Amino acid sequence: MLFFKRILKEPEKAAEPPPPDAPHAPPPQVERRSSKRYVVNPQFPLKAVLSFVGRDDTGVPMSNSRHGWNWKGRLIDCSEQGARIQMGPVFKVATRDLCDLMLTVEDFELTVPCHIRNIREHADGVIFGLKHDIEDGKTLAAYDQLLEVLALGSTLKSQGKSRNPDESGWLVERFASDRPSRLTIWRHPANAAVAAFAFQLKDSLVRATYGGHLEFRTGPDARPATAAKSLEIQRLFNWVLPNLAASVPEDVREFLRRYAA
Repeated sequence: MLFFKRILKEPEKAAEPPPPDAPHAPPPQVERRSSKRYVVNPQFPLKAVLSFVGRDDTGVPMSNSRHGWNWKGRLIDCSEQGARIQMGPVFKVATRDLCDLMLTVEDFELTVPCHIRNIREHADGVIFGLKHDIEDGKTLAAYDQLLEVLALGSTLKSQGKSRNPDESGWLVERFASDRPSRLTIWRHPANAAVAAFAFQLKDSLVRATYGGHLEFRTGPDARPATAAKSLEIQRLFNWVLPNLAASVPEDVREFLRRYAA
């Protein structure tokens, strides 16, 4: 099941239409890194369950079916090829054992077929390194969308901030990514408090000023989004926020969280 049907497609050549009197900059170039791991923040509302057949003390599988053998865990990170999940004490397993990684975000569910690539024990349990065995196109598309959600926020890097007000009278702070993601912040010159933001997320734009309502725009001409698209853009915005990079200051995070539905 796709998390997003109307957005998170291959982006058009979208440019962020800045708020009035704000400076404009071209969007960053997209760079695909197949081995890149994206950390999953524990605050992200994602539930992870690993379905696999445990082995007894002799190493023999305790069943011939994974049905019903579900174990809760915490997803640590994801990549295009696999994932890492932290589990509590569980039955013995072996590398190459088949498993299903079942992910749930709100009302959306995704089951990713995998096999166990490596096992690392630690004081709190074990960490399984998983290698995906995705063959179904719909499953792959949904998993790619999940990766994009994680990447859009976690890869942001500071592009600097102005020491003096620009021609519009605001202090400007920018963050950009090698993904089509860019966050621009406007601060009051008197106390540097956050006054407005514009967050480009692929082909979608979310922006607001202090005390105002969110605006959702889409496409290369930044036209107002339809009601259906606005719902998906709001969901994307909500999911990106918990996984923002450490480079984004806490006062900016707090300002953005005010607009999470």
